[in-house]
Formats: sequence, C-alpha cells, structure tokens
Amino acid sequence: MARSLPECENFVLERDDGIVSITIDSTTKFNSLNDTMGDELLEIASFLNADDSARCAVMTGSDGVFCAGADVESFDEDGHRSDSVRVGASILHDAIVQFHQADVPLVTGVNGVATGAGLGIALLGDLVLISEDARFEYGYPRLGLPGDGGATFHLPRLVGLRKAKDIALLDEPISPEEAVEWGLATESVPDDEFDARLDELTRQLADGPTRAYGAVKQLLTRSFDRSLAEQLAAETDAIATAAETDDHAEGVSAFVANREPEFKGQ
Repeated sequence: MARSLPECENFVLERDDGIVSITIDSTTKFNSLNDTMGDELLEIASFLNADDSARCAVMTGSDGVFCAGADVESFDEDGHRSDSVRVGASILHDAIVQFHQADVPLVTGVNGVATGAGLGIALLGDLVLISEDARFEYGYPRLGLPGDGGATFHLPRLVGLRKAKDIALLDEPISPEEAVEWGLATESVPDDEFDARLDELTRQLADGPTRAYGAVKQLLTRSFDRSLAEQLAAETDAIATAAETDDHAEGVSAFVANREPEFKGQ
C-alpha cells in the first residue's frame, strides 16, 4: 500500500511509478545540514522501510550542490556544545541505519560537492553516480573533528584501510575519476548527461525484483561481520524466502518462455 510522502522543509520528495525521488533542498546554503534535517532524513528513511509501493529511491541535490556537510556557521552561534553534537549525530546515524535496512535500492546522484556528512550520505547509495563537475571531500580535519555520517564505516570497506586513512588524514579533494577508480562511486558522467543517466539507472532498478535486491543488499553488507558458515546460512535463509515470492515465479516463467520478466516487486 502506498503511503503519503513525508512533508519536509529541507527535502523535496516525489513519487513516479515506484521511484521515490529525494532532492536535498536545504534552507541553509550549500545544502548543508541544519537542526531539522536529521529528523527529516530519519522520517524519509523510515518511510522507505514502510512503503510497500517503493521500488527504488534516488537522492540528489538541488542547484548543483549535493550536500556540504554540517552548517559550520551555526557552530559559532551556539558554541557547538558536546551535548548538541551528540544529539545531532545520533539522529543522523539513526537515519543512516534505516537507509541500510531498507529493501529498496538507493541510488545517490552526486551532482556537486559532497563534504563531511554529505560524503557519508553520498556513500549510502547502493549505486553512486557522480557528475564530472562534482567532487568528494572528507572535510572533518579542517574543523578539528574525526568524522561521522557513516564515513568511517564505508571508507575502509570501499577502498581498504590504508587508503581510507589517506583520505581521512590528508583530506584532499577527490575527483570523480578518482572516486570511480577507488570504488567510492559507480560511474562518472558529464554534467549534461547526468540527469538522463540517473533516470536510466533508477528505472532499471525500479523494474527489478525489489525483495531480492533487499535481501542481497543485507547479505553483502553483513558479510563483513560473519564467518563463512554464518554467511552461507544467511544465504540459505534468504534464497529460500525469495523462492516464495511472485517475482521468483515470474522470473522462472519468463526464463522458460524465453522472454523478459515483468517484476512487480512482490
């Protein structure tokens, strides 16, 4: 059953044939995170977990900026107290966990700078498309901070521990070409082709077997925490469960009939 899209001040949400589009449109400049964005991001992630009609989600930024991380100017205004930092980070991290747990595949379309927590949000994508005019930056050392937003989780898994330390400690801008080469992004495309390619990827995923996608997402992510025996047991459970879905039946029927399957995400 399709649920009503959340109403947000800092995000524009749209739904089109199973695709939920999430556009970061912050009330603070450079799409930086403000006091209400963590709560809204958590609401969006929870929505994706609960809405059975969603087949794919895509997140990008408005006005050629993805997300420049925290609103640093506000730090000076409130003294950036430890208690307020803890609350803000905790809410953001709850949202990130919810995105990880969602069955629907998430494509992040990085159409501009992604720095700090913006980098962490960009790396949430199961597929990450980056414009040739965009860039990644770790960003935290220049503020005397270690990092949050899941960056310290994703970086070692994507690029290896040695390269992750290089990125975090030297804090040099990462070009789109480097992002693809290192495994931070799936693909880099020219800016004038970005929207069309992003739409192509999301529609391809939206036409696929959503529940199988959700299962393989969890299998791959949790494989780092399991022994081989534990992973194989999880695979057994997942594939046995998927064998009961309508999409599996459709896949078999399409294979036998030598036609393209028409998955419904069920």
